[in-house]
Amino acid sequence: MRRASGLPIDELALAVASNIWRAAQSFKLKMEREVLREHNLSFASFSTLFIVWIWGPIETRDIAKSQAVSKATVTSLLITLEKRGLVKRRASKVDRRLVIVKLTDAGRTLIQWLFPKFNQGESEMASVLTASEQDTLAHLLRKVVAGANTELEEEIMAKVSA
Repeated sequence: MRRASGLPIDELALAVASNIWRAAQSFKLKMEREVLREHNLSFASFSTLFIVWIWGPIETRDIAKSQAVSKATVTSLLITLEKRGLVKRRASKVDRRLVIVKLTDAGRTLIQWLFPKFNQGESEMASVLTASEQDTLAHLLRKVVAGANTELEEEIMAKVSA
């Protein structure tokens, strides 16, 4: 931190943000190496399958919002997953501009088989903390995410109102 000394920075916030990022990257890498690689899935592809599995038929814009990525990113993921026979896309009956995504039987079978293995990896990562520490960390991270989302929503509203 010598290079940053004397600069007007919040060192504690820097430590929080960098450790959140490092923890997320470590988890993503662990899961891709130990669970997803064997099935030729990226973390983003797995996340997309998981969201569709949990929510059932869902619009692409809702998948994008859930993952905090663009609709274009989701579309790219869905093209790959559809080619592999794991999801199907169709136009919404309400608004043909909207696309609804659902799992195929093969996609459902894969995610139901893969999720317990993924969750085992989650358990391994969290096992360095006590149950109480895990609960506290989950609560604190929800607060961080909610705060970030509030700021993003305010920024979007300011642009829309301008």
